Amino acid sequence: MSARDTFQNAEQVRRWSLGLLIVGAVVGDALYHFAPALQLPLALALLAVIGIQHGALDHILHAHMHGDPEGPLRQSFALPYLAGIGLAWAAFELAPPLMLGAFLLLSAYHFGMSHLRVDHLRHGRVQLSPAAGLALGLALIAPLVLRPDALEVLSDFGWDFGLAYRDRHLPLYVSTGVAAILTLFLHRGWRTGWLPLSGALLAWFVHDLLLAFSLYFVLGHSREAFFEEFKERQSFTHDFRRFYLRSLPLSLAFAAMAGAILWLAHDGVLRDRAALSFLLAGTLPHIAVLEGWVTARTR
Repeated sequence: MSARDTFQNAEQVRRWSLGLLIVGAVVGDALYHFAPALQLPLALALLAVIGIQHGALDHILHAHMHGDPEGPLRQSFALPYLAGIGLAWAAFELAPPLMLGAFLLLSAYHFGMSHLRVDHLRHGRVQLSPAAGLALGLALIAPLVLRPDALEVLSDFGWDFGLAYRDRHLPLYVSTGVAAILTLFLHRGWRTGWLPLSGALLAWFVHDLLLAFSLYFVLGHSREAFFEEFKERQSFTHDFRRFYLRSLPLSLAFAAMAGAILWLAHDGVLRDRAALSFLLAGTLPHIAVLEGWVTARTR
């Protein structure tokens, strides 16, 4: 079976997702023990090469979803999209605890539905369910956001679990157990396999928080979201190079914006929380577009 055929087969895509996530966990654990200085560069490389690209395709995917096969980058899409990032960033600064909760729920739903769509292609009889998508997403991200180092980030947004003098691994223990239960439940009804436990695998074996998230985001979510797009709306065998090149302007724009924000945070102009809020806010228009909650005129 060729690489092209593999990427058009839902069963193969899921097997590769699981295999790559396992390899990622092993690599992450090895880097912690033998080359800890490489953890951050690897995370940034994954996000820069694939993660940003995942969002930079939004104007093309939106156009395909709403009947424009060419998907030009037009002001009617780009300006509201960028304005949405700005509004979400302002909301994060005005109400950080509330916005963090909304961000985690929306992200869990988006992640879960991206995988559930692949399961739908793997097993045609399986129906898409928003509740199942949210449950799948929560099973995936809960261990990652409730590990001890992530709790410190949550506290910066006003989420204090009061565990300073207790076992700070307790939320990770609980979330891993819940993920295992949800894995069994989801597999019985939606045939999701072992995927819901991948977040727990990364949370336990990848010691750098950013690398753990990057591995899931790139090797799990982004890969399967790309597959669903190619399978349902694109031809993987036709004009892929042009499809990729048309996404580069937004890739470079988002990379420049993120780099500027991180530079300002490094120089003390922005607080670390404000910089992280910007990066989180940048994902919310992406979720709204890909889930079909908003549309922009493309003709």
